[in-house]
Amino acid sequence: MSRHWIDRVAEPASGRVPMGWANGLHVVPDEAPGVLAPMPAAWECDLSDDSLRWTPGVFEIFGLPQDIPLRREDAVAMYSAESQVELKRLRDEAIATCGSFTFEAEIRRPNGEVRWMRITADVEVRDGRAAYLYGLKQDITHLKR
Repeated sequence: MSRHWIDRVAEPASGRVPMGWANGLHVVPDEAPGVLAPMPAAWECDLSDDSLRWTPGVFEIFGLPQDIPLRREDAVAMYSAESQVELKRLRDEAIATCGSFTFEAEIRRPNGEVRWMRITADVEVRDGRAAYLYGLKQDITHLKR
């Protein structure tokens, strides 16, 4: 059985320190000095059923507990209307062309807080077709203020 990309980044090699960017807290406090930058967090979407897998840092960016059922439509509903339109356009194009994209999205957490994140995405191709979208999300709210 082949391992998915997110499994490879989220699990440390035997005897090594876990990779902080995949496992740690990735939101920079608003009062943090400007020299600090949040580390990106990994995500993956299985295109056969739109199921999502996130590392802990993505849950933190969205302000969600890690023990909730994760549904793509719930995550997308947290994006601003403008970001939803841009995400759909870029996602559809990447899937159709087996390409990639990067964009900045505005989200609203369940507590009402607005955050910005940079999303990078690439397509994993199997048998000549897009099978997975995967990539990184990075909180960039501190750059938008």
